[in-house]
Formats: sequence, structure tokens, C-alpha cells
Amino acid sequence: MMTLISLIAGVLTAQLVEDMGIQLMLNKLQNEDYYDRQTEDCLNRLQGFIEENQVTQENIELLASWAQMEKNVYVVFYQDVDALFSTTTIPIEEDAEIALNGSGLPYYDVTLSDGTLIKAELECYMDNQMFYLVDLAGYTMGGGVFVLLLFALIHRKIRYINHLNQELKILGSGNLEYPMTIRGNDEITGLAEGIEHLKNSILDQQLMKDEAEKANMELVTAMSHDLRTPLTSLIGYLELLTMQRYTDEAQMQSYLNHCREKAFQLKRMSDRLFEYFLVYGKRERQYHFQALSCESLLEDLCNSQFFDWQEQGGTLECRIRELSGAVQVDSDYLQRVIDNLLSNLKKYGDTEYPLEILAEVMDGMLCICIQNHIKKQGNLKESTQIGLRTCRKIMEEHQGAFAWYQKGESFVVELQLPVSPREA
Repeated sequence: MMTLISLIAGVLTAQLVEDMGIQLMLNKLQNEDYYDRQTEDCLNRLQGFIEENQVTQENIELLASWAQMEKNVYVVFYQDVDALFSTTTIPIEEDAEIALNGSGLPYYDVTLSDGTLIKAELECYMDNQMFYLVDLAGYTMGGGVFVLLLFALIHRKIRYINHLNQELKILGSGNLEYPMTIRGNDEITGLAEGIEHLKNSILDQQLMKDEAEKANMELVTAMSHDLRTPLTSLIGYLELLTMQRYTDEAQMQSYLNHCREKAFQLKRMSDRLFEYFLVYGKRERQYHFQALSCESLLEDLCNSQFFDWQEQGGTLECRIRELSGAVQVDSDYLQRVIDNLLSNLKKYGDTEYPLEILAEVMDGMLCICIQNHIKKQGNLKESTQIGLRTCRKIMEEHQGAFAWYQKGESFVVELQLPVSPREA
């Protein structure tokens, strides 16, 4: 569009300059003084040629060479009533009256070197080079207007490109927080938006990488400290047992119980480490989904999965609405979700209050809500909540959802699994 506008303006300018130049030349040509001066100069040159070359009636054909040299002059020579010759070298066959008066051009007396008087019908024209100069001036002005106007129109875009170039240098220096300037609505703007999107993607990746590295450091620090304490105690008790430094069978059994307790403590920590890699690392095996009816899943959940909770003295309160359809689950991974929930119940659940389980099918999803009361002296929040994040990771792999939150004095966990029609 900018190029088209500049081109039209350049063509109009060139046409205007040519029209004005031609009009000035025509006005100059129509000026009687200019015509008379040109004619007088032409006659003087003709008379000078006659005197210089001694043109007489015998060699009067020499006038033809003069007429050919005068490119911008139309001339016809007459003697008495007959046209001698013209610049076109075509003799005029008409009578003198028509020849002298019918053309409408003025004629002048010319004297040859031998005194013979002849007539010269003479008209001067403007030099064609003047028209060429007018054309050249028009093209030059039109081209200049085209270039200047195009530059003026695209100057803002060029300045915007230079500005983006400076911002890219800032980004290249490592300052990815620097915002890109988004201006206009064209290809350059699209390029700037693409750079901004790429920069934000890199920032997000760096943020995720930093968070992962921070979590790794926290895990390594915590695990190295947590593992060292029970491992040192376990080694100490085993040394005592190996060297038989116990007084009686009861003390030996006490040492064995301590060893067993420390071994289970190490197992729990290794489970946490496994859960961490499940969340942030690659899965160790592919999921193997199997169809399981919603009723069977809830029956197993209420009757056997929370057996340990009941062994501790807790009670269950199951409210299951009418269920239909089946869910696709991997039993091993789903068992890990239940194990994590049981671990949280043992740590933070209050057995004086019933464990509430609510299940229903809503909007094509099997929704399971598990709620229990929190111990007053307990601490609900884990150091990293890695176990709960493991559950969320597993449920997302099942195309479902997992959420947890605190509601007053209760801790609530919500699980969702997609329901498919039950096969016949």
C-alpha cells in the first residue's frame, strides 16, 4: 500500500512537471519578441552563409545544405513565381499567389552574392532538446517524490524494526525479563509477538527447571539427613547384637524391635523417594488399564482398603448413591493412591471421628470424596506434600483428577475417574 501510494504520487508529480514545462515553452514560443528574435537570427545566419560561400544564381543549390544544417527551421525559397526548393526538397507546382499566401507563413527578401533577389518563406521551431530536458526533469522530480514519500511512510516501520533489533540484543545478553514492544497489526508485529511468546516459553521452562532443581536439592538435603539418623541407629543396634552385648533375652528382643522399627522407617523414606521420582521423573512401567465396575470399586474401597484404619479403632461412614458404568484403572497404581491416603490417615486422622466416603456419578465422572477429622496435635501438611502430588500424577494418568484441601477441622480428598458404559 505504501509503495502504491508513493508510485501514484511520483507519476502525478512527473506529469505535472512535464505539463508545466511544456506550457512554459509554449508561452515562450508564442511570445512575439522571442519569435522575431529567432527569425532575425536565422535570417542573419542565412545571409552570412550566402556571403561566406558566395552563393549566386548559378550555385544556388548551396542553400539546400544550409537548410539541412538548420534542424529547427522550415524554409522554402522562391524566385519570381516558382519555388526553387524547400527543406523537404519537394518543388511546389502551384502558382505564386497560392504559394506565397496560401500557407499562411511569412516570407522575407534574401539577396544573393550576385545581387539576385529571392524570397524565403521561413518559420523557426523550438529545439527538441528542450522537450527532452522537460521529460528528464519530470522523471527526476517524480522519482524523487516516489523515494522521499516511500521513505517517509516506511520510516516509522524502519524505526520500529531498529527498536526490535535493540530489544533482541538486550534479550541476547541474557535479560529475558525485558518485555518486547508490540505495536501495530502487520507482519512485523506478528514477528514481535512470536519473539515475545518464545521468550515467555523459555522463561517458563527456566522457572520449571529452577523449581525442579530446588526440589531436588531439598529432597537430597532432607533425605540425607533423615536417612543418616535411623541408619546410624540401625547399624549401632546390629553391632550390639553381633557382639552379643545384651544382658538377657528381653534386651536382645528390645534391640531387634528397634532394628525393625528403624528398618521400616528407612522403607518409608525410600517410598517417599520413589514417589518423588514418580512425580518428576519418567514412569517406571506402562499403565495397564482394566475395566472395573463402579460398584466393585466402591465395595472394595469401603470393605477392605481401609481395614488398617478400622484396626486402629476408626469407623467408616459410606454414602454411595446409585452407580452405573465402569472405570478403566490400573490396580497397582490405584493401590498406591489408597496407600498414600492410608498413610495420611495414620499420621493425621482422628479415630474418634468417622471416615466419611461419598461416591456418585456426575457428568460422566465417578466422583469419590473422602473426608476425615484432623488430630489437634497433628500437622496435616507434609514437608513437600510429595505423597499427595504422587496421587494427583497417578489420577491424571487415568484421565481423572485429584484434589485436596482443608475444610474447617477436616481434611478432604476428591478423586474423579471417567465412567464408560458397562459392557454387556
